[in-house]
Amino acid sequence: MDDWSPVDVCIVVEGCYPFVAGGVSSWLDWLIRSQPDTSFGIVAIVADERPREIRYELPPNVVALQVLPLAPKVKKPGLRSPDLDGARFAELMYGVLRKGDPTDFDELLDFVREPVSRRPFGFFDVPRPPEYGDLTASPAAWQAITECYRRIAPEAAFSDFFWAWRNLAGSLLAVVTAPIAPARTYHAISTGYAGLYAVRAARLNDRTVAITEHGIYTNERRIDLIMADWISDSIDIGLAGADSRTDVRRFWIDTFETFARIAYHGCTKITTLYGANQAFQRTLGADESKLQVIPNGIALEKFDAIRPSKGRRPTVALIGRVVPIKDIEACIAAAAIVKRAIPEVEVLIIGPTDEDEDYFALCKRRVIELGLFDTVKFTGKVNIVDYLPRIDVLILTSISEAQPLVLLEAGAARIPCVATDVGSCREIIEGAPDEIPNLGPAGRVAPPMDAEAIGQAITELMADPVLRAACGETLRKRVETYFTSEISAARYAALYRELVA
Repeated sequence: MDDWSPVDVCIVVEGCYPFVAGGVSSWLDWLIRSQPDTSFGIVAIVADERPREIRYELPPNVVALQVLPLAPKVKKPGLRSPDLDGARFAELMYGVLRKGDPTDFDELLDFVREPVSRRPFGFFDVPRPPEYGDLTASPAAWQAITECYRRIAPEAAFSDFFWAWRNLAGSLLAVVTAPIAPARTYHAISTGYAGLYAVRAARLNDRTVAITEHGIYTNERRIDLIMADWISDSIDIGLAGADSRTDVRRFWIDTFETFARIAYHGCTKITTLYGANQAFQRTLGADESKLQVIPNGIALEKFDAIRPSKGRRPTVALIGRVVPIKDIEACIAAAAIVKRAIPEVEVLIIGPTDEDEDYFALCKRRVIELGLFDTVKFTGKVNIVDYLPRIDVLILTSISEAQPLVLLEAGAARIPCVATDVGSCREIIEGAPDEIPNLGPAGRVAPPMDAEAIGQAITELMADPVLRAACGETLRKRVETYFTSEISAARYAALYRELVA
């Protein structure tokens, strides 16, 4: 797809659509279908070059798909590798990775486009820009690694820093050397590598770029990295966290924050799903004039005919991927609490189980340990609409979220919710501060990772059919008023018109 024709909007997405189902991927599929007169191209950033199954039938207005691996295969170096300026390359990589300097990022883009001669017989060759392999496996690359190690994390083990560099710097260089897809405007669905690619494409093609964040990418990466057991901490910073030295874990976290600074600086518009997210964006340098809130929306008519089914067990459900950030363990522990009050309760965990097989195995062990093998059921990926009539209360136990579509879908089906106090969950369930008049509670909000509070909230709703019905009607009214597909689609159409103009 390197030679695709220009499209209206190039969507740049990392690690999801069209290869991973659910969540942001489902939202993207909706977004594209909601703009039928707009042509789209997709740049899908993935980890490596292994084949992947497309999980979605691409809409007819998606006219091109480009896959960008962050770890492309490196060609074997020849005898005549380009004669790169190692000192300059090291300084630019330090400026990007450590300082998040937009000027250094721009100069790095120029550096990887500048023709260089090759040695030792360069006068026989036509100069060409350096390739990915030249920037990751060459004397200049080694100079950049060792110089950045000396300046960034000299207290860390060099071997640990080297592998972190291979991932972070290698992925950055894959992004800045990849083919650019032509478009009238670019739309990145996160900061990180997607944001860097979109800013690079807009800069080189003299176009505009928007970044839309559901969850704040840097926060989600920080959670992942703090929980990661494959990183060894080499510096004990103590409870106060006052030690200014950098170990490899800190290097990972800081680098994603510098990527965000560069992306925010280089984009035209920054949208998010709810106002509280903007505080994090401002902290990393987002300009106030670029900020905009566009909430998610859903098609209400899809849920209008749903009514509770009869003759079944009282049922609680969590809809989401079985991955640590969804804290399925807390759901299972809460199920044990609910079962003590309502022995016949059934708890469904609805969603893909193949994304993190180790975590899925851990969750199954927890079910057995708590004696819940007749209570908790993993359904795998299913048609959610088929299951909604069976659900009395929908729960969400995530430790990080943005504006979960599952809460809005539950509301459309008049199902009350219990959710952790993350992202916009409190606003959806209790109403935003500017909701006038306030419609009332649509369920309960509990602290993250607090299985006891989650279980008690579920039990309260399950034990009171009148309260449950009232909360369900409130949530339906809130969704009708603020979160419809038509409202959201119109706002994105206006955004695209502004960016293209």
